[in-house]
Amino acid sequence: MSTNMAGRTGRDAAYPLFEKISNKFNISSSKKSSNRQLLSVVDDALLCWSPEDCCLFSQVLDVPTSTVQTLALSRPPVWEVEQLLRNRNRSCLALAGSRGVVVVYLPLRSGTPPLFDHGKEAITCKVEYVAEHFLTCHPKLEVVSAAWHPGSLENIHIVILSSDNCLRIYSLSSTEIPEQTIAIGPGEVGVINSSSITCNSALGEDAIAFDFGVPFEPVKCVSGNPVSNHSFSYMNDEEEGQIRYVQLQWPIFILLSNGEVYYTNTSLGCNRPPVHQLYGPLSMIPACEDNYGLDSCSLLVLQCSPPILVIATAGGQLHHCVVIDTKYKDNSTVFPPSASSDLQFSLQTSVKLHVYETVELELSLLPDDQGFTTPLLLHPDPTTPTRYLVSHEAGVHTVTVSLVEKLLNYSELPDDAGFTESEFPCVVDHVLCTRLVTPATLLPVVGLVASACHSLFILLASGKVFAVPLPSAFLPELIEHTNPEIDLVPSPLRKVHTENFENHIRSTLQRTTSQPLLASGSTGNVTHSKCISLLNRVLMTLRTNYMQPQKVAKMDMDKRSDILVQQKQRLKDDLEALQARKKALTEKAHELAEKYENANEKKCLLIGRLECVISRMMRTLPVLSNSEKKMMQELETMQTHIPGLLNQLKQIKEKEKLTSQMEAHHTSEAAGHQVSSISENQLKTLSEALSKEGEKLVSLTQKVNQAKQEFHL
Repeated sequence: MSTNMAGRTGRDAAYPLFEKISNKFNISSSKKSSNRQLLSVVDDALLCWSPEDCCLFSQVLDVPTSTVQTLALSRPPVWEVEQLLRNRNRSCLALAGSRGVVVVYLPLRSGTPPLFDHGKEAITCKVEYVAEHFLTCHPKLEVVSAAWHPGSLENIHIVILSSDNCLRIYSLSSTEIPEQTIAIGPGEVGVINSSSITCNSALGEDAIAFDFGVPFEPVKCVSGNPVSNHSFSYMNDEEEGQIRYVQLQWPIFILLSNGEVYYTNTSLGCNRPPVHQLYGPLSMIPACEDNYGLDSCSLLVLQCSPPILVIATAGGQLHHCVVIDTKYKDNSTVFPPSASSDLQFSLQTSVKLHVYETVELELSLLPDDQGFTTPLLLHPDPTTPTRYLVSHEAGVHTVTVSLVEKLLNYSELPDDAGFTESEFPCVVDHVLCTRLVTPATLLPVVGLVASACHSLFILLASGKVFAVPLPSAFLPELIEHTNPEIDLVPSPLRKVHTENFENHIRSTLQRTTSQPLLASGSTGNVTHSKCISLLNRVLMTLRTNYMQPQKVAKMDMDKRSDILVQQKQRLKDDLEALQARKKALTEKAHELAEKYENANEKKCLLIGRLECVISRMMRTLPVLSNSEKKMMQELETMQTHIPGLLNQLKQIKEKEKLTSQMEAHHTSEAAGHQVSSISENQLKTLSEALSKEGEKLVSLTQKVNQAKQEFHL
C-alpha cells in the first residue's frame, strides 16, 4: 500500500455553509452511522442535508462568500435520509433511506454566481415519492440501495434494491408501478415473504449493493454470454443516436453479503426481454478458501474496458477484480439465449472475476485495534476514472488504480498491440482518521463528495466539514518527439543515466504509509500516555515516510543538478568553439565568394577572346561556310530582281510626272473658269486608275528602299 498525495493540507475553507452546517447539524450518538452520504455536488454547488431541519443547504463553491440557500421540501420525509443521489443532467436529487426514496426537483439556476431561483434564501422544492404505497404496505421491507439508471434518456428512471432481493426500476412518470422487476433470489416475482427475507439474511444471501457496468449494443442470434467490455458510439443523426442509446444494454453487477457477485442486463428500450436472466455467481480466480471474505459490504464498478469491480469488506480489504470472459473470441458483445417462461435463479456463465490485487486499509491508528471492523462505502471520483473514494466510521481513504489508466490507453491502441505483464499497484492515501487514541473518540464520516475543482469535502457527524485539495491522479508523462536523424547519435546523459529520472524520483517518494488528518469526538478519558504515543507515531510516520524520502530525493536531485551543470558548462564550451569555427568558416566563405567572382570575370574575358579568334580564323578559310553560301544565294536572287524593280521605278516616275501635269492642267482650267469636258464616269474611272497606280507606286517604293538597305546603297 502506497500513497501519492504530497503537500496535502486539511483546512476549513471560509464557506458560510460550513458554519451553518456546524450550527444546525446534530446527529446523536445513537444515530451515528457510517452508511450515510449527506453531501452532494451539483455542478459547482455543494448541497448538504440537514436532519434537524429536514431541508437542503446549498452554496456555490466558486464564490466562498456567496449566499447560503435553503431548499425546503414541500413534503419532507418522516424517515431518516441516508443518501443523496443526483441524476445525470443534475435536474433532480434523490433522497434515499431505509424506508423510502423521495425525488427533489431542483429549481433552475441563474445570475452571477448562478444561484437557485434567482438567489432566494429560502426555496420550496417540489418532491415526488417513489414506491411510497408499496413500502407503506410492507413495513418489514427496506430499501437497501438506490441509484439513477444511466440508460435513461430523460434521466427519470431510478433503480431501487430492496431487502426482498429484488431490483425495481421506476420511472418518475409512474412512481408506484415499476417498469421492470428483477429477482435476485429464488421465489416468485412480486411476492413478499418475510420468512425468506430472514433466511437469506441469516445465510448471507441477501443483496447489499449493486452498480452499473459499461453499456454495449445488443447483437442478436449469437450464442454465448455477455461481458460488458465494449464501448459504444453515437450516430451523426440526433434522433437515430437517441434511439440507439435507449436500446443499449446496461449490465448490473449485484453483490451479496457472502461475497458472491451476480450480474444481469437491463435496457429501457422497447425491445427489453420480458424476463431478466441472472448470471452467477461469478467465479473469482485465483480461488480462495473463504471466497475473499464473507463480510462484503460495498461494490463499485470502475468504467473501463474491461470493467474493474471493487469489492469492499468490513475488515478493511479492497479486492480489485477484472471482469473477463474465458470464451470471448470475437469483437462483439453477445446476448445470452432467449429466456424461457420459468425464471431460473442463476445461469452458468463463462464470465469470471480475476482478482488482480487486494488492498488492506489502515482503518484505525490505535496500536491494539487489529480486530476493528466497519462497513466501507465506495464513491466514484468525478474528476478521474482511475480513482475512487472510501469512507467509513474511522475516516476517509482515496485509492488510485493505475491499471485503469493502462486499460484506457490500451483500448486506443491497434488490435494487435501487446500488453505488458508488469504489475500496476494501486496508490492508497489515508486522508482522514477519526479513531485516534481510544474507541470513544470515534467520529463517523456521514458525508463525502469530490467536486470538479479537485476538492474533497468531508462531513463528520459533529457537523464539522473538511475541505481537502485533491491532486491529479497521475502526472502527465513527458512525450519525447523522436527524430531518426538526431536519435542516431545518443545524448551523453542517456549513456550515463539509462533510467528515467522522473520515474526514479517517483519511486523514491513513494510511501508505504501516509499521515491522515486527525479528527475525534470526546477526549475526556484520554490519558497523557496515549496522546504521547499518538504523537510519537505521527512523528515517526512523518520522519520515515515523508521527510526521509524527500531528503533522499533532494540528494538525488542535487546530484542530478550537479551533473547537468557540468554538462551544461561543457556544452557551453563546445558551443563557443562551434561559434568560433562558424565565424572562421563564414570568413572563408566570403573569401571563396570573392575569388569565384574574379574567376568568373576572367572566364568571361577568355570566352570573348576565344570567340574573336575563332571568328577571324573562320574568315581566313578558303572555303565558304554554309551561312556564307546561303547569304551568297540570297544576294544573287536579289541581283536578278533589281532590273525589274528599276523598270517599275521608272514607270512610277513617269506616272508621277503625268499626274503632276494633269494636276497643273486642272489648275489652269479652274483659273480660267473653264468647264471640264470630261464626264463624271471618266473622272471616276481615272481616279480609280490613279488609286491603283498610287498603291503600286507605294509598294515599289518600299521594295526599292528595302533593296537599298540590303545593298547598302
